[in-house]
Order: sequence, then structure tokens, then C-alpha cells
Amino acid sequence: MAVRDIGTSFDTTIFTGGKESAPYADLAPEERQAVEACIDMGLEHMALVSPKLANIIGAQREDFITWAGFAKAAMDEKVIGFPSKPGGIGVCWINPQSRQYASNDTYGEYNGWTLNTNELAEITAGAVDYILGDVSHHYKSYPTAPYRSMSVVAKDGLIEIGTTPSFMVHQIKSETDTKYGIISEAPTFQLPIESGVGVYVHKTLGMIPLWNDLGITWSVLPIRTCTPVIFLAGLTFYEHGFLEKPAVRSSI
Repeated sequence: MAVRDIGTSFDTTIFTGGKESAPYADLAPEERQAVEACIDMGLEHMALVSPKLANIIGAQREDFITWAGFAKAAMDEKVIGFPSKPGGIGVCWINPQSRQYASNDTYGEYNGWTLNTNELAEITAGAVDYILGDVSHHYKSYPTAPYRSMSVVAKDGLIEIGTTPSFMVHQIKSETDTKYGIISEAPTFQLPIESGVGVYVHKTLGMIPLWNDLGITWSVLPIRTCTPVIFLAGLTFYEHGFLEKPAVRSSI
């Protein structure tokens, strides 16, 4: 295991959050194949609904595989498999269960979604709200073994489903990097990515790692009052115990 510079390890722009380097572990061929199998499963389905979205996410394929090496190092170099196996690391597309370990886990619980759904709790036009973190807490992936996790959101992987987008302005900060101002999207953000399909892509600063040792906040300024459907297009790497079986998240 070696320490690698994050900024120079990827072809895609990365929001590092001030974390410029991290331990990295090389993948065995079988581990690479496992990550590729997970990516392919998701991209194949995306292509059925929105070929343009599949192209946006698919262009970051090699960078997601690189992230797998950082995730492997962060979890004691356990073997990555798809699906996961006891004693190993799994990989899946980000989903409501992979965003947090429990409703009161003190790390992932600080997010804007209604528990176990892709629907945000009601946001109000003109009142700042949060996708990740809140006004006084940062969001982190779950850091405690044997249930550790680490997610990576794709560049432009902030996806909204519905009739019209619910926000135009958003901002991301980390515990150690608060220098960036807002992101305001082009007027075309109001148009769906595909004709006849209510899929909207919000631009981001780059791929966004959701570390389990560095918290972030991701705020938005709603332009309408609603309960929008938002999902993060990306991958979660996790110790097998974190997502051992399909189950709703509740308190611990």
C-alpha cells in the first residue's frame, strides 16, 4: 500500500475537499472485474432510459476503478467482490441504504432525504436546505469497522427526476475546505437531458468522494416548494456487514 496524490490520479476533475492524498492499494484482476461488473450493470440500465446520462457516467469508468483502490486501502485491503462476501468489500450503486448506516449513526444520518427513499424531505422556495450535512453537522460515510463505507459521486452525478428542477444554485464545502462559493447553473438546467424523459442533470465541481474521515456539506437554494426526487449517481464501496442483506435503515 502506498500514498497517492488524489489530484493527479484521475482524468476527471475531483472535488478533494482539501484531502490531497490518501493510501492506495492496487486491485487484483478479479477485483477490477468485480468493480467493472457493478458499473456495467448500472450503465446498461441507464442506457435503456437515458443514453446521454449513461455516457456522462460511463466516461468516468476508469476513475471509478481507481477510486476502488483508495476504498480498498481505507478498509484494510480486504478483497473487493461483487456482490460482497463475508470478510470482504462490496461495491454497489449509491442507494438509500448505502447513503447511511442507520437513522442515528451520527455520520450519514445528516442528509436531506426521507429515510430509505430518494425523496428529499420538503424543501421551501427561497430557504437554504441541505442534501448532505446540515447547518451545524457534516456528512460522512460510515467509519466504524466492520461496517465501513465510502461513496463516490460521479461528476455531474447530481440527478433530479420529475417535471422541473427544484434548485439552480448549490454549494459544497468540507471540514477543511470552505473556499468555494456557489455553483449557478446555465438556464438550460431547466430542460431534461433527453426529450420526453424527466431526467435533469445538475452540474458539479467534479467527482465527489464521500470519505468516512472527512465531512462535507452540500447545500441548495430551492426555487420551488416541493419534495423532489434526487439521486446521487455513483458507487458505494463497503465492508460486507454494512449491506449484508436488504433491509430498511432504522435506529441502532
